[in-house]
Amino acid sequence: MKLNKIFNTLSLAAVALLATACNDTDAQYSIPDVAAPQFKNAALTEEKPIFFGETTIKVTFDRNINFATKNTDQITVNGAAADKAIVYGADSVLTVTKNIDFCNTITLHIPAGLITNGQGKAYTEDIDATFTVAALPSNNATAVTQMLGWGWNLGNHFDTSGDAISQGWGYWDQVGILTDAPFQKLASVGAKTVRIPTTWTDHMDENYTINADYLNEVAGCVDKAIAAGLNVILNTHHDSFETDLGNAAKDENAYKKDSTIIVRLWDQVATKFAGYSDKLIFETFNEIHADDNWNSASDTEYTLLNQWNQWAVDAIRKTNPTRWIGVAGYAANIDMTIDHFVLPTDPANKLIVAVHCYDPYNFCTQPYASGDLAPMWGHTNDASGAEELAVINQLYKLRKAYIDNNIPCYLGEYGCVWRKTDAENAFRAYYLEFFCRAANLAGIPMFIWDNNSKSQDGESFGYIDHADGSWLNDSETMVPTMIKACTSTDSSYSLQTIWNKAPAAY
Repeated sequence: MKLNKIFNTLSLAAVALLATACNDTDAQYSIPDVAAPQFKNAALTEEKPIFFGETTIKVTFDRNINFATKNTDQITVNGAAADKAIVYGADSVLTVTKNIDFCNTITLHIPAGLITNGQGKAYTEDIDATFTVAALPSNNATAVTQMLGWGWNLGNHFDTSGDAISQGWGYWDQVGILTDAPFQKLASVGAKTVRIPTTWTDHMDENYTINADYLNEVAGCVDKAIAAGLNVILNTHHDSFETDLGNAAKDENAYKKDSTIIVRLWDQVATKFAGYSDKLIFETFNEIHADDNWNSASDTEYTLLNQWNQWAVDAIRKTNPTRWIGVAGYAANIDMTIDHFVLPTDPANKLIVAVHCYDPYNFCTQPYASGDLAPMWGHTNDASGAEELAVINQLYKLRKAYIDNNIPCYLGEYGCVWRKTDAENAFRAYYLEFFCRAANLAGIPMFIWDNNSKSQDGESFGYIDHADGSWLNDSETMVPTMIKACTSTDSSYSLQTIWNKAPAAY
């Protein structure tokens, strides 16, 4: 009896409490949102010049969502099941990942009913999204790309310096006075440009006046190239200031000397060639760096190099008001140029950013004599495809920084040393073709480094004999292949077709 009274008392209390709560308009209760999520948008996590490799798409809704990972295979990318689809924590975004082959278009499909809210209410429509690689812009930068095309370096012919001068200006490449043969050969196979690297300061007197005979000899070489129908890029190459940036940044005397030389040099060279057609392009510097530091510089050094470029442009513009001028960042390095280079002020607005790339060094440039030359490159050696992707990404950085912003850009030097075996040379050929085609997609002209080397032990970059224009090594097939890769507009000639031809690892 007492126990029943207790229960009755508790029941009456509970009813009273419930009645009080129902009448309390200030009670802190919320009704869960049970509306189904609504699709907002789908977006790639990064822009690319070509779709390849791991690709991530973020699919966003208007509220937090749920997704059962067991349904991942129902989501497709280019008709194949996604590799991964997941909602990270409490979020409104579904992250879809797929490793894809080379393509210009991606199509995402998510069937209706897979995306729900916390109460199980689903988005009831299919989600379809298409992503297409952006075409190169139709601007002046792209026009310059087409004008310059694929080119070749007359490497180390006019780079003779120091005591070697007494042995002839062509000492380094073992060639004396040039004929028109190499230029005619280049033009005959479709090359459009020759870059003539030139060292000037070892041919200056104490007043920084360039030896007239030397200046005339360089001009004669320029004439031969232009007569063959080629564009010419004429620069300063291994000059005294090339490695003196660090001294000039901290020593007033070095600063004054280098600034005087730079202005005097370009005053004379620009005056000499003032009457030439627009087929001649000047390039302010080659690979300016501080001492032997190729990978970084101080803010003061970056700033000083920007000043040097401005002084060179100003000196050229006094006598060449409309000529195209190539301008170079620190060590002509892609990343340091993008991060630290400041485009000079130019009333003509006709500047071209010049960079170089020999990546990866241990495959492209490391001499045989060192014993560290990598024999293979690419996905057949490394299944991840990381090496091909690195090339694509480096070149696309240039497109985003310059070409898309209507600033022309060219790759003034690239290359890969000749190997001793057919197996290794097959990888060299694959690398060069792939690199050139990737540059075409990014809108970057390419100029191969050629130092006339016929050896297979050192930095063997010979392609066309500087003396008689004959082919060196495998160049009779390699040069036309690179030209095609750099310039072809055939959409069926893709990175995928080159990828599929990669040699087998051994």
